[in-house]
Amino acid sequence: MNDNYLKKQKQEHQENNPDSSNEPSSGTKSYNYLKLLIIFVATCITALLPYVAPDTFHFTVIQNITMCIFVAAALMWILEPMPVYATSLAIIGSLCLFASDGAITPIKNYLKEADGEHLLSYKSVFNSFSSPVIILFLGGFALAIAATKYKLDINLARVLLKPFGKKPSMVMLGIMCVTGFFAMFMSNTATTVMMLAMITPVLGSVNQSDKGVKALILSVPFAANIGGIATPVGTPPNAIALGYLTNEHAISFLSWMAFGLPVAITCILFCWVLLKFMFPFKSKEISIKIDSKFNTDWRSLFVYITFAVTILLWMTEKLHGINSYIVAILPLIAYTCTGIIKAADIRTMNWDVIWLIAGGIAIGNALDKTGLATQLAYMVDYSRFSGIIIVGLVGLVGWGLSNFISNTAAANLLIPIALAVLTGSGVDTGIKLSGALFFIALALSFAMTLPISTPPNALAYATGKISNKDMIKAGGITSVVCFVLTFAAIYFFGDLL
Repeated sequence: MNDNYLKKQKQEHQENNPDSSNEPSSGTKSYNYLKLLIIFVATCITALLPYVAPDTFHFTVIQNITMCIFVAAALMWILEPMPVYATSLAIIGSLCLFASDGAITPIKNYLKEADGEHLLSYKSVFNSFSSPVIILFLGGFALAIAATKYKLDINLARVLLKPFGKKPSMVMLGIMCVTGFFAMFMSNTATTVMMLAMITPVLGSVNQSDKGVKALILSVPFAANIGGIATPVGTPPNAIALGYLTNEHAISFLSWMAFGLPVAITCILFCWVLLKFMFPFKSKEISIKIDSKFNTDWRSLFVYITFAVTILLWMTEKLHGINSYIVAILPLIAYTCTGIIKAADIRTMNWDVIWLIAGGIAIGNALDKTGLATQLAYMVDYSRFSGIIIVGLVGLVGWGLSNFISNTAAANLLIPIALAVLTGSGVDTGIKLSGALFFIALALSFAMTLPISTPPNALAYATGKISNKDMIKAGGITSVVCFVLTFAAIYFFGDLL
């Protein structure tokens, strides 16, 4: 039964991602050629910018190459002329061949002479496949597989979703509330892993042609991303911002929650309404007939205990000091050593998603190590604008960058810049510095437009039940509205922080 279930999931993933298995029609090929032409022209224009407008785009040789790869990758992820995981592999290959010390000898020698300072190491590019984030995903996949095989997900769904009744929209609200709550105190990636495993039986009770399935899937990563803004420990940008707020600008944990929690609740409610509208349910009710009970054999008990201990370790990272990446490998070790997860189970993991994430990590690292991310951040002359506009611009730049690079990296890059600009002489934002940095930190967490924007998004995409376009539309609207709502809240109520 469990093997059949895993095979069914894999089959559904292929059916929902026809680009990975079916031959495209002639019309589709022509449309893809048009997309590729657009991408090629845009990349060529990008390559010429440092020569056409050198004062504005003063990139070095390697920065310019990286910028071209970045623009091409962004457009390929959005337009999808080829599978998104193929784009990620193309990124890694392009960085190695054209911007690293692994390039062909004539190119490598030229790059060393022209811009040796920013030359990438091909080993660092390939290290994206072994990033701690990848380990976090593998640990998450292990938890999900074990939970499904030993019916932990079914029993969790029975207990946690019962209070929300059977109406599909209320079940989705219940999922979002539970997800948002856990994301306040633990990694949003770990929360998403747990919740996607938990709602598997809920998805199984809905007709797979029902658009509401997409709403249920998307509700998890969006609620996880938003829920993290409610506490200082919910997401890394929050903690980074808090670290810069000292002395008279300091914010207590309770003060952050008093402001962040209402914002998070408002954003989650908006997201709930949006998903209901974009992906309306055909089903009148979700009848989850779960007669299952928790098993008592040693393997099941081991799965339950390992699952609970993993979540507990994720939630108490501040106490024991073991980071979430190291915690993630523990269930992988435990389940494989005991034979709970076998070779056949490992083959069912979504390796295309691993490739997708690796490409995102690679381009993010390249932007950082070449100094291009800093160049892009400083491209705006903030001194020309009023204080409140500066806050909005920095937040907007951060939001844009965070769709392609780690929001932690974006926070480390932009928050010091914002602090330096906002504390400069003559800059009056009309709001407290604490409110400004609070907004910028939250803006980074709202970047959830693409599958590669956040690990929760990638995990949802890995289910195979949503397309790239679904995530761009729903995630884009949610991101923008949450951004605007938070900006308005800070502008009118920022003095309360």
